[in-house]
Amino acid sequence: MSDIANITQQRAARRFSQIAMLERQLAIKLADVTLAKAHVKELREEADGLIARLRAAARDDGELPLFDFSEEP
Repeated sequence: MSDIANITQQRAARRFSQIAMLERQLAIKLADVTLAKAHVKELREEADGLIARLRAAARDDGELPLFDFSEEP
């Protein structure tokens, strides 16, 4: 094999290795984002439950809640 072909093959191998590393990093980041989205969903559900309890307590007491939770932040 000629020197030029050898160098070209080595460069291609390095590029392939770099691409594979970037693909692994991307997969890890996507997994992190997926976990974060699930955590946000859990937090929203918990917040919705707490807001519902606050509203129910306010109705039971005959008082108005201090905050209007009907609007999204």
